[in-house]
Parts: sequence; C-alpha cells; structure tokens
Amino acid sequence: MLRFLLPLLLLGFGCDPSLDARSALIVGTMVDADRDLIAARPMLVADKYEKMAGGLQAFLRGSAQLFYRDLSRYRSASASVLHGPSAELVRLYGDIHLENLGATFDEEGALFDVIDFDATVAGPFGWEVRRAALSVRTALAVAGIFGPPSDEVIRQLGQSYVQMISEQSEQLSPYVVRAGSPSESRIITELLQDGQKRSDQQEEITQYSEWKDGQRRLLRNTEQQELSPFWLHELPALIAEYRRSRRIGVGQAESFEVLDAVQRMGSGVASLPNLRLWVLVQGARSGSAEKTPQGEWILEFKEQRDPPFPTEWLGRGTLGNNAERVFLGTLELLASATSEADLGHVVRGGISFQVRRVLRGRRDLDVARLAERLASGRYQERDLHDLARSIGKLLAVGHARNGKARAIQRVLTSEDPDGNTVISALITASASDLARLEQDLSLFQQARLTKGPLLGARTP
Repeated sequence: MLRFLLPLLLLGFGCDPSLDARSALIVGTMVDADRDLIAARPMLVADKYEKMAGGLQAFLRGSAQLFYRDLSRYRSASASVLHGPSAELVRLYGDIHLENLGATFDEEGALFDVIDFDATVAGPFGWEVRRAALSVRTALAVAGIFGPPSDEVIRQLGQSYVQMISEQSEQLSPYVVRAGSPSESRIITELLQDGQKRSDQQEEITQYSEWKDGQRRLLRNTEQQELSPFWLHELPALIAEYRRSRRIGVGQAESFEVLDAVQRMGSGVASLPNLRLWVLVQGARSGSAEKTPQGEWILEFKEQRDPPFPTEWLGRGTLGNNAERVFLGTLELLASATSEADLGHVVRGGISFQVRRVLRGRRDLDVARLAERLASGRYQERDLHDLARSIGKLLAVGHARNGKARAIQRVLTSEDPDGNTVISALITASASDLARLEQDLSLFQQARLTKGPLLGARTP
C-alpha cells in the first residue's frame, strides 16, 4: 500500500485536510501523470481538467489511468479481472470507449473500427473487456438508461465477446462491418453512411482550409493557430522522417510539397494538452486525395505519451518509444489490412509523434448525439443491443489477432462452457465501476474548486 500512497505524500496531498483519501488518490493520480505537461503547458492541462469536470463521458475519457490503477490493486484469487496462462499479455486497444470507436476507411471504403490507438499496449484482456463495459454503461447513463435495461446491454456485449472468441479460436474469418453491406447495428450503419458522405465531399479540405491569394492555406482561428518558429524550422525534417516510416512507403517527393502548417488546439480530452501539428501538403498520390483540384491533403503529427495502462505494476515497462508503440500496436489491431495507409511515426525534438492523414469522414460514436437520438425515439433498445454485440465482436477479433483466442477462451469457459459466470460477473462489476465513476466525478469537481484549476500542482 505504501507504494500507492508515496506519490501522494510527496505531492503534499497526504496531509491535506481539504481532501479525503479517495479525493487525494484521484488528484495524485491525475497530477502525477501530467506533471511534465503542467510544467510545460499549464493552461492546456487546466483546460483538460475543466473539460473532464464537465460531465461523466468527458471524465471517463480523461481518467483511464485512475481506472487501471484501481484494477491493478485487486490481488485476491477472486479478483474479477480476467487473465490466465498465455492470456496475461494480449495486445489491447488500451482505452476502449464509444468515442474511440467509429467510421474509418480502407481500399474498399468505410468500415467500423477503433479510431484512436494512443493507449495500445499488452496486458490482461479482462481489463479491456471491463473498460469496454464501463464505457457502454457510461454512454447509457448519459442517455438516462440505468438498471435492468442497462444490464441487458452489457449482457449482449459479454455474450458477443465470448461467442466471437470461440469462433476465432476455430480460425473463422474476421468480423468486419462495412458501409453498403448488411450491418448488425443501425447505429453503426448510419455512422458509416455519414462518414462516407463526408469523405466523398473531402470535408477536411473545405472545413479546415481556404483558397486565399492564389493558394490554399489552413484556416487560423481558436482551434488552428500559428506554429512556433521551432516547429516551422523542423517541418522539412518531420516530413522526411515521416516518409521513411510511412506504412505504404516513402512515395514521391512531389507528393509532399508543404503548403502550410498550424498547431491544432482543443481536440480530445485525455490528449487535449498534447502537441498536434497539422501540415497541409499537395501533390499527386493514390487514393481520394486525387479528387481535390491540386491533390491537397492534411497530415496530423500527434504527440504520443505513456499509456494509462500501468504496465510497470505487472513487472514490465513500455518497450521502445511511444511513437513505435502506437504504430506497431495499430498495425496489429486494425480491422482491415489496408486501412490507415498513410500511418507513420516520428520522434523529433524529444517528442514522439503518430502521423496520419486528417479525415473528416473518420467519425466517432458521439455519446451526446447518441443520447439525443435515443431521447427522440430514432434509436430503440434493440439498436443498443445490436451496438453492444458489434462492440463485443470487434473487441474479441482484435484480441484474437494476437493468436491468443484459445487461451482467452479457456479463461472465459473455465467455470461453464457458455461463459455465463464471466458475463454475470461483468454485469455486476461494470455497475459497480459506473457508481465509482460517478462518485469520482463529484470528488474531482470538488477538488478543482478546493485546489484550483491545476488541482494544487505547482508550476515552475
């Protein structure tokens, strides 16, 4: 227990009468994870904490390290965190929640997949299943759905995961949902249709740039701001290093003529303080960029930091740098072998960057929009069941790509062949996790009022 309390004591929270023990743990966990960002970009960290305090979904998105820290403290044989021989270190997405799922694209068009792999790492598959269940419960809570109806949605998630793991252990074909093909979820079908429409219209060009003085430039506003002189100077080196790591090869030099660049602000929740560079390039290239008059497309260089998953508490740390971790993990987990063709990675100025193309058609499962459509009657309870089954299958297929399907299946069916014991435990655990998340949000909001916008952390 001392190793969990020591960071709090060093921060000075252990003797703070304004915080109870759980509040001190929350504050200490958040500040410890963000300490270097608080020193370098305090205003952006304050913006992150403000956004987290705004509601349950935002708090879920920003507090993954707290969730995993709690799970890592379960040590008894009856712990509800699933793992087992050969299934302890499965490649995980790392932070499954509805707004990390959505529409993306490959050579055949739109498909449903995870769209953010920042937290990918190897670990016990049960941690991710439980995080997925909590994320679904959180979205339902935002929509005002609790109790037995919420339990049934989680049951559908668990059953589909168990069933798909069983199918994958027999080496059946992977599960992929595409636009234009029958889908198990109306919610996903409409999301893919919307993404395809935005992709066809090249919205990333029309929404984020303008034609001015005879050339195309990225817009300047509160979300797109001028680059610092340092990063302007580094642009040629960034592009050159990116091309060497680019998934489909270096391409032709004339395809990477830099037209403009900005710093993108205010995106995400957990990653809100992270550096994002948007670079507008032009030139002949394959794919949908050919549809724009001059072949313009936008690259995002997104800072990658240590994942929230506490790998060091399992006896190992993150291997390599975060740019490589995210790149390799993404390749391992993508639902399609031809999606994210422009994916790459760069380490520059001491910062790890994931690089990929900006696509407005890459749409997420927005929780607020989902709640509105449930309230209006556009979506019904059966649509939620279909969505939960699709998420369970997607998760299972991702875990099975590690060649761990049989090992996972043995854990799921150790007490009964249909995995009902595991599913029932997931329903109970996720309900408890939601109650704790709601309590933690309240404590976090109070801590911000008591300790200030940076939760009492000192800046240089």
